[in-house]
Amino acid sequence: MPRDRRQGVTMHKTILAVSVAALALTACGKSGPPPKRQPGSWSQTFEVKRVEGANADQNKAALDQLFGVMNATTVCVTPEWAAKEDPTANLEKMGGGGGTCTFDKKSVAGGVLDVAGTCKDATGKTAKITASGTLGATDQDMDMTVEAYDNFGAKQGLMEMRIHSVRRGECTAKDKVPGMTGM
Repeated sequence: MPRDRRQGVTMHKTILAVSVAALALTACGKSGPPPKRQPGSWSQTFEVKRVEGANADQNKAALDQLFGVMNATTVCVTPEWAAKEDPTANLEKMGGGGGTCTFDKKSVAGGVLDVAGTCKDATGKTAKITASGTLGATDQDMDMTVEAYDNFGAKQGLMEMRIHSVRRGECTAKDKVPGMTGM
């Protein structure tokens, strides 16, 4: 496979992994112990603002397609799920798959999210992540930037996105009920 194609595939995988992990960030809260999200039906809007790097247009199209499906899905946050959410632990788990994350900033005080860190996967590739936004029990809005680097520290790409989650009311039969693994 040509080098620029491999970089594009790696960038896409990194962006996808971190984007999915961004869902964990949307559960963070105000000063003191983070407040729990209100149980009920939640919708989310994922918007990819910018993608740079090898195969950027293809990666953006793939992410837009994935997020289009996710944007059309509502999630039932059950009382049990809301009670077990642990946003701080979710931040630590963002590296996933044998990876690790370290944070220079990790604040959820006053309903404002301010996070900056570096995640390293099991192969040595890194992603620098920043996230900022407003958080509440019924509405959460976050901007996120992910910069992906290869094992040698060369920048592979960048992605900027926005995630907006809103509680729509009580759960319905159409809502997905995710498992509580990792909560």
